Amino acid sequence: MSRSLLVNQSIGEYRIESFLGAGGMGEVYCAVHSKIGRFAAVKVLTSATQGGGFVERFFNEARIQASLQHPNIATLYDFCEVAGQPCIIMEYVDGQTVAERIAAHGGPLPPPETARVFEKVVEAIDHIHRHGIIHRDIKSNNIKVSSSGQVKLLDFGIAKGQTSPGLTQVGSVIGTIQYLAPELVCGGAADRRVDIWALGVLLYEMVTGRVPFDADSLGELCDQIKRARYVPPAQLNPAVRPEVARIIARCLKENPAERYQSAEDLLSDARRLTAAEAVSRPRPDDAAGEESPERASEKTGAAKAIPLIAAAAAVVVLGIVGLVALLVLTSAPAGTSEPAAAKAAAPAGAARSASADADERAVELQVSDGRAEVYRDGKLLGTTPYNLKARVGERVRLTLRRQGYADEPVDFTVSEKKSYTFSMSK
Repeated sequence: MSRSLLVNQSIGEYRIESFLGAGGMGEVYCAVHSKIGRFAAVKVLTSATQGGGFVERFFNEARIQASLQHPNIATLYDFCEVAGQPCIIMEYVDGQTVAERIAAHGGPLPPPETARVFEKVVEAIDHIHRHGIIHRDIKSNNIKVSSSGQVKLLDFGIAKGQTSPGLTQVGSVIGTIQYLAPELVCGGAADRRVDIWALGVLLYEMVTGRVPFDADSLGELCDQIKRARYVPPAQLNPAVRPEVARIIARCLKENPAERYQSAEDLLSDARRLTAAEAVSRPRPDDAAGEESPERASEKTGAAKAIPLIAAAAAVVVLGIVGLVALLVLTSAPAGTSEPAAAKAAAPAGAARSASADADERAVELQVSDGRAEVYRDGKLLGTTPYNLKARVGERVRLTLRRQGYADEPVDFTVSEKKSYTFSMSK
């Protein structure tokens, strides 16, 4: 069945709305549940791929994903057929893949985002390893970050569980070559340490903007992987933390016995990395960012000296102030007290203005089930997820518009929340 024929067709309680993309095992569509309005991704095994073991892999993907429930793994809703073609109906995740986010940044992802995304992916892999499953296709295109910041692991098409059939033969290669561990490139068997290797490739890609193994020819690429030869990440991005480089180096050991032996061990280091990034972020009242230990020591020493200096200076200052006050009281003409008070009040007004500016923040608007255009007074501002500048306590009135849906008026007062999510109805 062609893409144009599937759009607007129904699969069970779901109506297909649009084509999302195609992969090695079929095509993916966006669909909506006719009764509850829930969006879903529908993966259809096309007739062109119904040979060479693809059907078996498709059923294997459905079985494995149905057995997993984790906040960082896309949930499977149903498995059915349309016009004789197998379909997987799963959670729809809006937003971008990690690969798309890297492309949007034009290079490395911000360190806090890298640490958070990596930790969530490792949590998902630890979960599937505990269930006896090896993913075997971890890569930046199979991880999505939703508009609300959720991290989701996708695509279990070549995952292998304890009850999975023999999907490959000895000596064959399956997966994305740039992420394959040396033992797989050499035709060996896969265990959970091939996922550890792929996680090292993923982290390298997020901190440098490129994969560690890349070459003009397949032979050269395989040689790089077999020898675990790659440019140290700090040479491509000097901002890479030493602990990040150490995690990558341990994941990308040629000998599997020298890698992390479990995702649980790797997760401990991933969480420490996230915590370190949180501590090192500049505070709002510290524009210069994190202080060095030397600078902190200097401040401590200066602080100890301040009371002694202040005590000596106070005597001199009090004498001068007393003399000036005496001269002003004896020589100033009458009626000058009111202008002086007005002048004294001016800095307070300036302080209030500065405080109001400090309250201004970026507020993100989102739509729970897709994207919508944002209007103010009939003027298009942008598309969700949309960031606007507003002060705490300020009232915001907007309109959300989306084809096929009723206009949604938005009226709220800005609080300490950083994100506001709205739903739209037809």
